[in-house]
Amino acid sequence: MEDEAEPMREKSARRYDAITLKILWGRAAGRCAVPTCRTELYVGKTDYNPIVGIGEIAHIEASSDRGPRANKRLGLPNRDEYENLILLCSNCHKRLDGQKNTNTVEFIRQLRYNHEAWVRNSLPERGNSTTGWATILLQGAHPFDVEAALSALVPDFPDGDPLIIHSDPGKEAWPSIMARLRASVFGLMHTKDPFDFRLAVFPLAPVTACLALGYYLTSRPRVRLFQYHRDEYTWSWPNESPASKELSVSGYEEGVISDAGDVAICFNLSARILEASILDVKQDFLAQIHVTLPSPNTGWLRHENQLKEVARTARSVFETCLWNYPRSVKWHIFFAGPAPAGVVIGQQINPTMSPPTQLYEFRRGRSPAYLPSILLSDGE
Repeated sequence: MEDEAEPMREKSARRYDAITLKILWGRAAGRCAVPTCRTELYVGKTDYNPIVGIGEIAHIEASSDRGPRANKRLGLPNRDEYENLILLCSNCHKRLDGQKNTNTVEFIRQLRYNHEAWVRNSLPERGNSTTGWATILLQGAHPFDVEAALSALVPDFPDGDPLIIHSDPGKEAWPSIMARLRASVFGLMHTKDPFDFRLAVFPLAPVTACLALGYYLTSRPRVRLFQYHRDEYTWSWPNESPASKELSVSGYEEGVISDAGDVAICFNLSARILEASILDVKQDFLAQIHVTLPSPNTGWLRHENQLKEVARTARSVFETCLWNYPRSVKWHIFFAGPAPAGVVIGQQINPTMSPPTQLYEFRRGRSPAYLPSILLSDGE
């Protein structure tokens, strides 16, 4: 006698018991689990409308045998248990399910784990917040909206009042600005473990101030940088992937140069730095090193990951200069780029290994176009 055929298991009943719902919504803090979204999954009550839940319970391994990431061996009741569920908004739900080749079971499980860890770390622990960000607003001649800047931290929040550092060379000499900037940064870091605390920086200031701020911060603290997006009038990073634009490096001399002298290091990110402008500063550089985008432009910076690439490239350039030009007397940095890129480049300058580093401010129509502003050195 033949065995009876196993009945087809098509999809779960989608019946979630009360404890499953409490755990799922509670551990997610009522937010979408996708880190670039994390929107609140309800719309508040008004005088005219009731509260509305907009969250969707998504299955990691599909509810249906034919669904995305389906696992026919998983029993029907098990498909509706907490271990197989994740809380999402409708947009992220459709995207994760629609792009199932990229969004694997392992990826989505890690997504939920990371989100729940973020929720736990965001809650006060025994009355002490673990998520506040110390904040620096580096401001040039024109003030900007403090509240608009700090709102870019959401869903995180600032730890106390922001430290506002003014840098207007039209009203104050550069040495005075730098002394105040250095004292402000060191004062902020003195009260905290520099390897542990988190710092959010909103720079909208002259190039010298941005590079020097990074130099004084060093690469030790955990720094998150924000860019002011003029077209959108916001400090929040756009929710988009950046176009791939490889930074190129050129200008190294062959082999190790044992001569003593100066090295020019140019960052061509928003515009190209003309050789004539560099030679107006000094005629006999040992080398002119150029870090360049394929097409420098002011709208290039659209994602935080682009700053990581700038940091990696700058660190590599500085280390190569130390090796190729061991007797360099002074570095000269010429920078054309967005403010946060200046900060991350400054962070890569090693105060104990690099030679004194001269910074410049550019002004079109002036001769020379680049005027020295401040000299960074270990003796400061």
